[in-house]
Amino acid sequence: MVNNDIIGNVLRDFYAIYGRPNEGPPKNFNVSSLLGNDYNLKDELGILKSAINNQSLQNKFNKCNNILEDLATRLTTEELLRELSELPPIQEKEFDKLSSGILWFSLASTLDQRQNGLPVTPFDKQLNFSFQEKIQMSVIGSLVLRLYVALVYIREGVLNNMISDGANARKPCCGQVKKLINSDYVRHLRNSLSHGSFSPSIAGIIFHDEDKIIVGTPEFLSWLCTWLNIIQLQALTASKVAD
Repeated sequence: MVNNDIIGNVLRDFYAIYGRPNEGPPKNFNVSSLLGNDYNLKDELGILKSAINNQSLQNKFNKCNNILEDLATRLTTEELLRELSELPPIQEKEFDKLSSGILWFSLASTLDQRQNGLPVTPFDKQLNFSFQEKIQMSVIGSLVLRLYVALVYIREGVLNNMISDGANARKPCCGQVKKLINSDYVRHLRNSLSHGSFSPSIAGIIFHDEDKIIVGTPEFLSWLCTWLNIIQLQALTASKVAD
């Protein structure tokens, strides 16, 4: 804990619970001194403190994170590919929707561009954006679009049907994927993107699903997006189009 660093200490406590390893400000870095008085973060810090003390939310996050850890091992093999390849053929329009979603996901990924580790935007030569604005436009913008494609657009329809069919046939990797996309943590993200609200935060993205509030850190959300994309790619590769 750093003396006189209220913001940094809250962030470090929050990232220790909800972030990826080594995510967040370093131990001895004074975030409050860096930001000065330019940012009014009282409401955001209140949300972060609430998340730190919310055991129910921690349980939802840990369950999602544990499933992802397991899938991170499984998806480096051909287990899911083999399971999905044993399923019945899909219709051509379903194949087209799955492939379109994967293309859009890839395009959204290209929005997060870095130069010497710092975010850049297509408008940097014309406009003088602050570092925080660049983060919101490139890093946060890319995450929101990738999450929407993966959790809202592609999740409904053919991919969900393929995973459900595999899980019902007791295929273990499909079962884990189904647990992931139906987990409470992921469900709150999906609901926020489809009919709730979300906004950028100093810690990542704040998602509002009715009375539930979740703050996703950039590295955890990016990690989630990575494995969702691999699931989509393997589903596309394994798909057989009906005659």
